[in-house]
Amino acid sequence: MKLDARSAAALFAPRKLTQARQMLAITRAELARRVGVSAASISQYESGAMRPRAGTLAQLALVLEVPIEFLTVSRLDAPLPTVETSFFRSLRRTTQRDRERATAYAGLLAQLVAEIERRVTFPAFTPTPDLALDPDGETEAAEVAAARIRALWELDSEPLAHAIRLIERHGVIVARLPFSSSDVDAFSWASGPRPLVLLGDDKRDFERSRFDVCHELAHILLHAADPEPAHPQMERQAHRFSGALLIPAEALRDEWPRGRWDWNQMVRTKERWGISIAAQLLRARDLGLLTADSYVSKMKYMSRMGWRRREPGPHRPPEKPDLLNQAIGLLEQSGTTLDTVAEEGNLLGRDVLIKRLCLTPRQPLRVDG
Repeated sequence: MKLDARSAAALFAPRKLTQARQMLAITRAELARRVGVSAASISQYESGAMRPRAGTLAQLALVLEVPIEFLTVSRLDAPLPTVETSFFRSLRRTTQRDRERATAYAGLLAQLVAEIERRVTFPAFTPTPDLALDPDGETEAAEVAAARIRALWELDSEPLAHAIRLIERHGVIVARLPFSSSDVDAFSWASGPRPLVLLGDDKRDFERSRFDVCHELAHILLHAADPEPAHPQMERQAHRFSGALLIPAEALRDEWPRGRWDWNQMVRTKERWGISIAAQLLRARDLGLLTADSYVSKMKYMSRMGWRRREPGPHRPPEKPDLLNQAIGLLEQSGTTLDTVAEEGNLLGRDVLIKRLCLTPRQPLRVDG
């Protein structure tokens, strides 16, 4: 809904101001300088201790590059992702500001999904409580959990044809972020009504992207009840689950080089199963096919050959999310534009949403017959 500044000020939502600021990756002090108020005022606005006047709110919206309606209460007051409730790989590789920016974008995605889900039925997400793992437990339990998911999802012992679409079919929303994965790696959020997986948009590595998706699925299935960013053992469990989901233990044993070491065999396994050579080596060490020393030796060889940056073998483009794109396409096909959805949900405009969430809306395929 369109609001004037006075009406918007009456409906001001502190957390939306924080979200908009974090999406722009600026500090409270920097926002205060641009708007012409004190840093203490911005802190009070964000805490809810004070409400901005109409003119100040209009200036905040202008500086933050959002419609003034975005800074107001929305009808779907669902929880939003935070750094503390999301699964990040490492807290050393990224700054707090980078992580806040990423979760602010995840919040935008969560809000959009909630609005679309009022009109379109997404595949159901069914939690499996008995898969939950002790965060400090052994990684072998994650191997068992991956085998369980392969059985429940009727995957048999075949390669995953498309990892992203597989988890989308089971109700997980996947999107890519419009900034470098060197800033923030893949992460996930499972504390809301619909689990989300966010991937860096600059990843052009097919196998690495698939591993990331399966890694985040592990957090959603195994760790949702106890989110903790960069928990070392949770990360190990998620790695073990990802490798096991991509290639079951028996399949790797069947394809493992016999006798003289054969890197070409590793390339063939990579091509067939969509799992990198580096991930195969890690999995082989976990399964006892390689000793710890042999694993280190082969990884050092890969580094000397430059394969840690670009492995040998086919280089395919990464898989693309599709569920949200199809849902938007279905809405627009039925006459409801994304601009309408955004306006009713106090979100951003269609073009901005598409750019910020790397969307490519398309109409769903028709099935004749």
